Amino acid sequence: MPKIPKLIGTLVKTAWSKMFIEVTVSEKEQISDNLLRIRFKADIQQAKYEIGQAILMQISETEYRNYTPSEYNREQGYFDVLFHQQADGPGTRFFKDIQVNDKLTSSIPRGQNVYDKNIDYHFFYGDESCIGFCLYLQQLLNKDNKTLKGILEVNDKNKTYIGSELSHIEFVEKSLSNKAQTAIEYIDSLNEFQWNRIQHGQFYIMGNAKSISKFKKALRERGVSNNNIVTQPFWVEGKVGL
Repeated sequence: MPKIPKLIGTLVKTAWSKMFIEVTVSEKEQISDNLLRIRFKADIQQAKYEIGQAILMQISETEYRNYTPSEYNREQGYFDVLFHQQADGPGTRFFKDIQVNDKLTSSIPRGQNVYDKNIDYHFFYGDESCIGFCLYLQQLLNKDNKTLKGILEVNDKNKTYIGSELSHIEFVEKSLSNKAQTAIEYIDSLNEFQWNRIQHGQFYIMGNAKSISKFKKALRERGVSNNNIVTQPFWVEGKVGL
């Protein structure tokens, strides 16, 4: 729901009033040039969050954006969102300008839980737009004594922060012209033991829509079941807000 007419937005919020809450900015931290963490305070004790769900945030009278929390604490009444400010879009501008104590409208989490605790191996592929999802997924896996492994295409200036937070994630060069090529080469470089261990695990592919399509195709060609692949596009070149 990137953009809808103002009247429709008002009707939706009225009809689904229990789905929307007021949140307040309580912390704002610029981690790097294009990574921004914001903490939102709200009454979320009755609003459970499960990995894979999203929160819809209103950024203007007619525009909304979906975001994935990197931290969600019902008891203390706050959630964090890690924003990847890669383009000069309306969402980037809105959260760049927002100040501590500002208030805005947000939905409670909605969507499907994509985590299967019965699967032992979990592998991730994405970019900076997926860091929030990775951070929360890693928390779940740590509680279940499992490890999140995977690869990320990120800018050099973000590697220090991401590496300190996601210790089992490796970095590959961004594939600008041939999407996901370096990630596919990484998969092909795994030895037989390594590949057999993760082949029947859970794969999470998120971020750029074109990279997702290319990497998913490569996994399917290498014997990974479609049921074991979770995909979520967050952005694509030339489009504003997926």
